[in-house]
Amino acid sequence: MFRSLMMLCYLVACGVMSVRVADAQDVWPGFRGRGDSQVPVIQAPAGQIPANPEAGNRVSPNQVSPSKLPWAWEARGRSPGNWNIRLKGYGQSSPVVWGETIYVTAISGEMKEHLHLFAIKLSDGELLWEREFSATQMVKESDTVSRGAPTPVVDAKRVYAVFESGDVFALDHAGELQWERSFVKDYGEFKGPHGYASSPVLVDDLCIIQVAQSGPSYILALDQATGLNRWKVDHPSQTGWSSPAIYRGEAGPQIIISTAGSVRALDAGSGATRWVSEEIQGNSTASPTIAGNLVVIGAATERGGGGGGNRRAATPPTDAAASPASAAATTTPQPSTTPEGSTPPGVERRAAPSAAPTGSGVLRLDGDATREDRLVWKSPQVSAGYASPVVVGDFAYFVNRVGVATCARLSDGQVQWQHRLPGEVWASPVANNGHVTFFGKFGFVVTLQGGPKVVEVAESNISTTEVVYGVAAAGNSWIVRTGRGLMRISQPTEEAAN
Repeated sequence: MFRSLMMLCYLVACGVMSVRVADAQDVWPGFRGRGDSQVPVIQAPAGQIPANPEAGNRVSPNQVSPSKLPWAWEARGRSPGNWNIRLKGYGQSSPVVWGETIYVTAISGEMKEHLHLFAIKLSDGELLWEREFSATQMVKESDTVSRGAPTPVVDAKRVYAVFESGDVFALDHAGELQWERSFVKDYGEFKGPHGYASSPVLVDDLCIIQVAQSGPSYILALDQATGLNRWKVDHPSQTGWSSPAIYRGEAGPQIIISTAGSVRALDAGSGATRWVSEEIQGNSTASPTIAGNLVVIGAATERGGGGGGNRRAATPPTDAAASPASAAATTTPQPSTTPEGSTPPGVERRAAPSAAPTGSGVLRLDGDATREDRLVWKSPQVSAGYASPVVVGDFAYFVNRVGVATCARLSDGQVQWQHRLPGEVWASPVANNGHVTFFGKFGFVVTLQGGPKVVEVAESNISTTEVVYGVAAAGNSWIVRTGRGLMRISQPTEEAAN
C-alpha cells in the first residue's frame, strides 16, 4: 500500500497524471457552461453588492461579484492576470474551461479547409498545444456561413470538437487524438443556409451530436471512449442552429432538441422519442434552457426564426421597444392584476400550431404531461434572436436581434420589463449570482440585477473591433472569444495585486 502511494505521488510530481479534478468554479465545460449559462452560486459576502442599486449606487470599476467575477473594469486598465491573444484563423465558437486550460476552435483557408483546436493556459494565455485537421466538407468562407461555430465540450478525460465540415475529433488533455469521425462521410453532406453550428453535449458515457438541416436530419449518440455509434435517430428535415440540452428527470436523462417548428425529447439511453411539441415556431437559433421541470424555448417574432436574413433589419417585440427615446430606454409594463399562474393578456396557452413565428415560450418536461398540456405559455411579446435565454429565479431573460432585453415571469410569461441595451448581442447572456450579464456584439458589457424591475448594476467595455461571439466564466475570470482572438478579464488576487 505504501509503495503504491509513493508511486502515485511520483507520477503526479512528474506530470504523468497532470489532469486534476477541476473545482466547480474552474469548469465551464461546454456551450453555455453546463448548458444553462449559470455561474456556480456563491453566498454573497456582506457589503459585496451595492446596498441600493436602484438609487443609482452602481458599482465602481474593478469591484467584484460574490462569485469573484469582475462587475466592471477600467476601459484601458490592465490588471495582473489579464491578457489578450490573437489566434490562427477565425472562430465563432465559445471557449470552454477545464481547470487551468481553455479549449477553443477555429477554421482557416479560403474553403475552410483547415480545422484548429487550441489548448491555452488560463493564467497567462500561453498556447499549450494546437492541433490542425483537414475538413471533409469544404465551403467557401464568407460572412453568411458558419466559421468555426460549434463549441467543443470537455470532461475529465477528453475534449470533443465538432466542426461545420462534419468532422468530429476526441483528444485527451495532452492533445493526443483518441478517435475521429465524419458524419458527412457516413451520412452525406450537410445541406442548409448559413452552415452548421450545433455544439455537442455529453450525457452519461455518450457524446450527442444534433444535425438539423434541409436534408435528412438526425441525432447521433457516440460512445465517448471509441466514437462509435450507440444509436442514431432520424427526424423530420428542419433547419436549426441550436444545440441540445440535457434534462435529468425521474425517468432518466432526456435530450431536448429545438429546431424550426418543433421541440422534441429523446431518451438518452436509446434515442426513443418521449414527446414532440409543435406549439412554438421561429425557434431555429436559440438553444433550449432547462429550468427545473420546465424548458425555456427562445424564438423569434419575425420570420426566419432569428437565424437568417439581414442581421440589422429586425422587428423588436413591441413598438415601445422599437423606437426608444434613447439608447438606454426601458419599457416597463403597467403593474399586472393577473394572478400568477393564470394567463396574462397577450400570452397564449395551448394554441394550435402555426407556421408563423410565435415568439418564445415555456414547455413542461414532466413525463406524464399530455401533448396538449405541454405548453405552459408562449408570447409574441417575448422575442429571442441569436442569444439563448437564461433563467434567474422566477424570471427568464431574452434578447432579440436588435438588442432589446426582455424579462418574463417563468410561470406564466407575463412581461416584467423590456430594456434596450447599447447594441446587438450575439453571445448568450450569463446568470451570475442573481444577476444577468450581457456581452454585446461589439464590446459593451452590461450587468442587470435579476428581478421584476430594471436595475443596471454595471456597464463596461471590451477593447475590440471584432465581433464578440461567446464567453466562459472560470474562477475569477471572464474568458471572451472574438473572431480572431481570446481574452481574459479577471479580478486580481491580493497576491497578484501586491
